[in-house]
Amino acid sequence: MSGSKRAAAWAEFTQKKLPSIRAKWTAALPTILVSLTLLFSIWGIFGVRYVVMTSFLTLVFRTRHRQDFRPRELVRTAVMMAAVCLAAFAAGRGLWWALALNLVVPFVLVYLLSSKFSPKAYFVYGMEFVFLQLMPITPAQLPVQLAVLAYGLTVVTAALWIHAKIIHRRRHFGTVRKGMDNLCTQLEKLARGEDVSAEHAALPSMMIHMTQVIYGSRGYTYLANGYGKVNYLFMLLFQRFYYFTDHFVPRGWQPGEEDAAWLLQLAELFRRAERELNGPEHPELRRRLNQLRAGPGLSDGQQNEAMGEILRVFGAALETLEQVHPARPLKDWKLPGDQNKVKGVRYAFGLDQFTTRFAVRLSAVLCLGFGFVWLTGLEHAYWYPMTAFLMLMPYAEESRMKIGNRILGTLGGAVVSILLMSLFHTMPQYIAIMAVMTCFMYYVPVTSWTMTVYSTCYGMTLAQLRLGLMESVELRLAYVALAALTAALANRFLLPNTAGREFRKSVEELFELDLSLLGQVREYCRTGSQDLNQMRDRLVRSHLVENEIKSSLKGMSQAEQEFYSQMLPMNRQLVSELEQINAYLRSRPQLLGTGHSRMAAEVLDNLEDAILRIKLSYTKNELVPFFDTGRSPQAFDRLEESLYFNTLAVNCLQTLRQMNELLESKASG
Repeated sequence: MSGSKRAAAWAEFTQKKLPSIRAKWTAALPTILVSLTLLFSIWGIFGVRYVVMTSFLTLVFRTRHRQDFRPRELVRTAVMMAAVCLAAFAAGRGLWWALALNLVVPFVLVYLLSSKFSPKAYFVYGMEFVFLQLMPITPAQLPVQLAVLAYGLTVVTAALWIHAKIIHRRRHFGTVRKGMDNLCTQLEKLARGEDVSAEHAALPSMMIHMTQVIYGSRGYTYLANGYGKVNYLFMLLFQRFYYFTDHFVPRGWQPGEEDAAWLLQLAELFRRAERELNGPEHPELRRRLNQLRAGPGLSDGQQNEAMGEILRVFGAALETLEQVHPARPLKDWKLPGDQNKVKGVRYAFGLDQFTTRFAVRLSAVLCLGFGFVWLTGLEHAYWYPMTAFLMLMPYAEESRMKIGNRILGTLGGAVVSILLMSLFHTMPQYIAIMAVMTCFMYYVPVTSWTMTVYSTCYGMTLAQLRLGLMESVELRLAYVALAALTAALANRFLLPNTAGREFRKSVEELFELDLSLLGQVREYCRTGSQDLNQMRDRLVRSHLVENEIKSSLKGMSQAEQEFYSQMLPMNRQLVSELEQINAYLRSRPQLLGTGHSRMAAEVLDNLEDAILRIKLSYTKNELVPFFDTGRSPQAFDRLEESLYFNTLAVNCLQTLRQMNELLESKASG
């Protein structure tokens, strides 16, 4: 290679690859430091027997260190980990204890902690339960194991606090700030008569992320904590603004001077709110908001009424920022009965449920694995259930990838271990090898086969302390092969969750959520009351299901991708219209029992019929005749022409018509 080529290659490395490598090491460094601290301190204080606890304790830090420091959640984690530790101890009392608890505990963990939207929430506790069974202890050793757990959680808590306060800049409503900045830009552009399509298109991904934050803040009995509630209200704000620019801002709209001035005032208010989101200025912001709402507003009646609904949500969000504590659960935001894991325990054994199917599969595999350990008594037989646990994932496709990576990584790790152990033979050298492998384990992607190479070397080094190298390698390969066979068979025949099956279930669930949202609105029209928590839950889950469907499109045909890429925005619009119709009626209870309310009920009846027909067409591939709603607002002439609800109702029916026409075009194509 010539000097110029070497110089060019070096320049490319230093300018492109080196910054990426440096960034990855910087991101991994906190986890590496915590893992090494736990490894050497536990080994030095309590002995090598308890080193296995380093893995799941480090995982607690790794999964939480990018979040805000929340003591309440850490206390709950500590209580759960102590309970799992006791269960693992009981499972080590004998064969029948092992069989019974490995059937029950994994099932309970998956059922209580995981869902379709957070399928791996069980993993830390499941890993603890499995790893603590690898080295059964006597009753006399149980206090020591609990002390190690308490010590490890103390180290992790201290590390999370230090990371949140010193190293990691705390996130304060990051996506909310980003969205508010987006709205400011749109308002300023609208005031100048400019196109806002780029900013408009950026909002849906922010709303999806915010619904993930909201869902992640829920507990066993409540829908969200304070942080989740604030995100929920701002998500509604962004959703309504997205709808406003879609339906109330004509293409090429040039506002008059007064409208432009009003939009710029609102932009300035939003900008200030974005800057003061965590400050003490919320009362002043609400005062200025009320002044703006009391003014003449936009000259177009429908635009002004639609913007009024947006600002009402904004006012509620500002008020909530004053009242709630981010980490405190909202006890009045209760989970609906069908989402409450304790009250809905009757759903735990439905074999059509995503989590139930995986819970049964995981429990069966672990029961078989630890039954093998107790019945055979073979050396290092615990590698079999441990590896099977790491291979078995909620989705069948991910499990197949894990099986392949584990086999390839184990072979590579065995080769590297043989090479290293032939060169190094002392305890300090073994410790250095484990430290190096720890660094690389947390540097590489968790899904890569190379991580298995490093974890295998780590495990081989520990095993070398008790067995000969070649014996350790042979046993490791044999147990990995047995685990791969077990996981593959379970993955194929024992209630698998395939991507195709879950995609179809998601499409069906999307329409069921539409119907549930509609049912809540009809309930309010009929009785004047409704369970708002059901509306909140359905709205959040609808966005999450939409994201699940969208994420599944990558492996589908081009025609299917195009079809669902058109259908999903239509359904998102339908959900937004239903939410706004509900909010409109709730903010005007005087309309109940009037002609407006009766007309609303008639419209909602038509909507329910339309959604049922479209659901059947989409999920059963059967075209069902669509009712004729008419194509103009005159179909609802009993409502006032200028009424905002009229626009929403007509748009809602037209959205359903568009969904039906899309399906007809697919069938005819």
